[in-house]
Amino acid sequence: MADDKWIAELRAEMPLVEAARIALKRRLPIVRERLPAAVFQSAEDVEHVHQLRVSTRRAAAALRIFTDCLPARLHKRTRQSLRRIRRSAGEARDWDVFLEMIEGRMSRAANTHRPGLIFLAGVAQSRRLAAQEHLVAAHADEAGPFAGWIDEVLQTLIQAKLGDSTLRSLAQSMLPTLLRELHAATQDDLREYESLHQIRIMGKQLRYAMELLANCFPPEFREVHYAAVVEMQEILGLANDSWTAWKWLDDLRRQMAGRERRYWKSCTTGIDALSRFHEQRLLTQRRKFETWWRAWQKTGAEEAFAEMLRTA
Repeated sequence: MADDKWIAELRAEMPLVEAARIALKRRLPIVRERLPAAVFQSAEDVEHVHQLRVSTRRAAAALRIFTDCLPARLHKRTRQSLRRIRRSAGEARDWDVFLEMIEGRMSRAANTHRPGLIFLAGVAQSRRLAAQEHLVAAHADEAGPFAGWIDEVLQTLIQAKLGDSTLRSLAQSMLPTLLRELHAATQDDLREYESLHQIRIMGKQLRYAMELLANCFPPEFREVHYAAVVEMQEILGLANDSWTAWKWLDDLRRQMAGRERRYWKSCTTGIDALSRFHEQRLLTQRRKFETWWRAWQKTGAEEAFAEMLRTA
């Protein structure tokens, strides 16, 4: 069940409709194939849900990139069905990440922290089970329709006229826009998490577009510029994990405030320690991103990337 980020069959000078046919034939069916394992075998291996989420992200990016190749109604219905699957997989995956983090800390936690971690593991597991029910419901409601939309998308692209646009022309119009949007997002106040979040969104859009359009450019595109964007995404991914965890912990403390139950009092030390950890890691990742961004500009990578897009 191949799910490679690169699609070797894509060529810079091929008609855009043909490129859309190849890309969507690769990106959409993999979601349909991975969905049952995420729904019915996630207890055996959490990687099934992770792979489903990655697949839905790449499929959504392909739909977004080749929007103009599809009728508006078909594009909208396929996007909506995929979005529900993606969000359900994302919810489940977020709790898997949180539980893995708790498990990793438990083995080295101080005795005074263990009650809080055990409490959090129990609450998080209940949320994870609820998220799995959402994924099951998405499978029940969307698996059939989504399979139908895939077939209709591919059939529509087979019958579509090729036209004059090429994959290269799309790459040269889309990627500079995404690069400018990423640059603009970095001009906001990075002390606010929402600013980092917007940069992460812009970075994801750029990354997944680069994966589909890489064959329009020389090897440096993947080896240097794509690798740099992936590094940025990894930095911001940890920042997002810490923000999500810190926000949930803060909400949990507010919900439990004023309760006199003895078990809750015994939990607060471990919960507060975990909250401080994520607060500090968020700060660390923000600084790492600032360092990355300065290096990206100082080394001329941003300008070199933009020039490559112009002259390819």
